[in-house]
Amino acid sequence: MDQTVIGVFDTYDHAERAKQQLITRGFSANDVQVRAHGADIGTTGTTGTTTTTRDDDVGFMDSVRNFFADLFGPDQDDAGHYSEAVRRGGAVVAVTVSDESRVESAREALAATGAVDIEKRVAEWRATGYEGYRSDAAPYTRDEIEKERARVIPVVQEELEVGKRQVDLGAVRVVSRMVETPVKESVTLREEHASIERRPVDRPASEADLNALRDQSIEVRETAEKAVVSKSARVVEEVVVGKTASERTEQVTDTVRNTVVDVQNDGRRTTAAAAGATGSMMGTTADNMAATRTSADYDDDFRSDWNTRYASMGGSYDDYAPAYRYGSTLGSDTRYKDRSWDEIETNARSDWQTKYPGSDWERFKAAVRHGWERVTGQRR
Repeated sequence: MDQTVIGVFDTYDHAERAKQQLITRGFSANDVQVRAHGADIGTTGTTGTTTTTRDDDVGFMDSVRNFFADLFGPDQDDAGHYSEAVRRGGAVVAVTVSDESRVESAREALAATGAVDIEKRVAEWRATGYEGYRSDAAPYTRDEIEKERARVIPVVQEELEVGKRQVDLGAVRVVSRMVETPVKESVTLREEHASIERRPVDRPASEADLNALRDQSIEVRETAEKAVVSKSARVVEEVVVGKTASERTEQVTDTVRNTVVDVQNDGRRTTAAAAGATGSMMGTTADNMAATRTSADYDDDFRSDWNTRYASMGGSYDDYAPAYRYGSTLGSDTRYKDRSWDEIETNARSDWQTKYPGSDWERFKAAVRHGWERVTGQRR
């Protein structure tokens, strides 16, 4: 059965990048549709196999509403929310997926190219008076779109996590002293401050302007980078402290006692019991050998999966390596033994967000699952 995966984007350019990413991943251009506001499309109407609609077309919003009604049904609010996103200057990408196993790949492509959370966006609209989509509402003008986008200012701040590890230099009584050498380095730091611009405007107030005639507050986060210093230590010399040993042979004569018990039993039964014990010990040894495998044993497989799934999106394998290792750790966790991925995903996500606060679970989920399936043997 065909499934449709939908992503909402702030601009038409972002939607087009998402479309190209889907085509790169092997999805047919005939199965990808883009609904966007004409302010971004310019003179583009319908090009190639990607359907786009301009706001100066006859019945623009009706066609958008009908498009989403066909996907969600005419009585569902979801169709209205997606139509509202287009009305406010956004763009929506819809890809039809006939192979259920490729649904996750389509979701990853949309998320990687900047798809927004429609539920959070609707909550932001409601905070400014939005009560639901209205079919008689006109599409936003270019000025209104600029004001709408100014309300959503993503501020990205990178944080450097500095860790340390203890190196055991050996249990040797050696007197050492520390020498400090001053080191100077230069680092360029970036700051982001709010920019306020007042522009004189003389035009009749629109319905959006009248709705905005109330107390409002727009908050812009200001950020500044701080220098973070990390150090690494290298062993440049070893001091070996050893000892010598000598042996001598001494004859000891004494008497020892022991108890001897004679037991009459069936030799065949004893042999069978011994064979059973040997088999059990062999099974335990095999289990222990399997348990000693680590994520490093699967590194080649993880890198191969990264090349197939993520390499075309940019970045490096090191960005996803923690996710693969985390998945392999789940695979050897006795809490999740003999359970399917659907059964453990909720707990896995919670543990991941605790271990890596602020990390995007949807971005790394497929890598985590691959690591888990690789260790548990559930992947072919």
